[in-house]
Amino acid sequence: MWMRIKMAIMRFMQGRNGVDNLGYHALWTGLGLIVVNMFIGSMLLSLLGNVLYFYALFRMLSRNAAKRRAENERYVHFLNNWKKEVKQFFLRLKGTKEYKYFRCPSCKTRLRLRRGCGEKHIVCPVCKNHFDQRA
Repeated sequence: MWMRIKMAIMRFMQGRNGVDNLGYHALWTGLGLIVVNMFIGSMLLSLLGNVLYFYALFRMLSRNAAKRRAENERYVHFLNNWKKEVKQFFLRLKGTKEYKYFRCPSCKTRLRLRRGCGEKHIVCPVCKNHFDQRA
């Protein structure tokens, strides 16, 4: 009996997108908002939670796998960049006593100088821009 149900679900899901990172996070965020809404009672949270929940189901059942894959790749790229920025922020926060952090005026690359070294002539390693910076 269970095997027949499992095979029926497998036949139904064949050619569909299934679960990916964006769908998984949308599903759990939507369900989390619905649970929080049980305690708060906000119509906006309820609506947002249900929209995210149904968006996740739409993504799982979608047959346009190429489009869903591209959306997921953009989401994973955004998530990885965000994680990298947060990690670098905490590393910079930890090193503020020892280093001065600044950006290149041309390409906006993050650079650092050891504090107390005075004014230095900097050459950006990315764009080769020359400028002076005081630490």
